Amino acid sequence: MVCVSILPQKYFVEKIAGDLVDINVLLPPGANPRYYSIMPSQMKEISRSSVWLRIGQIPFEKSWAQKIRQTNPKMKVYDTSVQADWIISKKDTVNFKGVDPHIWMSPLEVKKIANESYKALIKTLPEDSVIFTANYKKWILEIDILNREIKNSFKNLLQRKFIIFHPSLTYFARDYNLEQIPIEIEGKEPSTRQIRDLIDLAKREKLHIVLLQRGFNMENARQIACEINGKIIIIDPFDEHWEKQLKNISSIILSNQ
Repeated sequence: MVCVSILPQKYFVEKIAGDLVDINVLLPPGANPRYYSIMPSQMKEISRSSVWLRIGQIPFEKSWAQKIRQTNPKMKVYDTSVQADWIISKKDTVNFKGVDPHIWMSPLEVKKIANESYKALIKTLPEDSVIFTANYKKWILEIDILNREIKNSFKNLLQRKFIIFHPSLTYFARDYNLEQIPIEIEGKEPSTRQIRDLIDLAKREKLHIVLLQRGFNMENARQIACEINGKIIIIDPFDEHWEKQLKNISSIILSNQ
C-alpha cells in the first residue's frame, strides 16, 4: 500500500501505477490541512503501508510526521517536493509568511512531483518498473499538453488579476503571469479596512468574481461579492481530479474579463 498526504497525489500515483497499488490518502475530503488530526482508524492503514509519499510543506504533515513514522518504522518515506522551486516570503510581501505549500496547483511543479513519485514507486516495486516507466512518460506528455493549453488560453488575457479568499493559487499565478489578490492574509481574517480596500480595488479593476476554497468561511467573500455586484465561485485545490480542477480554474479566470 502507498500512503499519500492529499487527494491530488492519489491521482498522481494512479497516473503512474494504475491499479497496481492500493492508495491510502491521509487528508480526507473537506478536511483542513492546517489543523487536521489523523484518526486512530487511519493508523491501521498507515501500519500496512510500505511507502509514504509526502507533498512537502502542508502543516499536518509536519505535525504528524513523527507519529506516522513511529506507527510504521519500516515504511519508507519520500518527500516528492525535493525539486520544488518554493515561493518563500517574509511578512507583508506577497500576503503570506513562510513557505507557500500549494505546489501541486502548478503543472510545472507537478512534473517535478511526478518525477519523485515515479522514482519512489520504482524503488518500492521494481518488478513493475516497465509499466511505471511507460505510464510516467505518457503522463508527462499529458502535463505538457495541459500546460500549453492553459498558457495559450491566457495569451491575450487583459485582466490578469483575480480575487481569492485563501491564497492557494500562488504557483498557478506564477506559471501564467497572473496576480492573485487574497482576502485572507497570513491565515488571518481581513480587517474592515482591508475589506474596503479590496472592494475599491475590485471596482477599479472591474473584477466581478471571488474564488473561495471549499471548506472556508463565506462571510467575508460574500460581503465583497455583494459590494462589487459579483459572485462567489467555489474551487477545490484538494480535489482528486487534478487536471479537471486546473481547467475549471482557468475557465473561471477567463470569465472574469
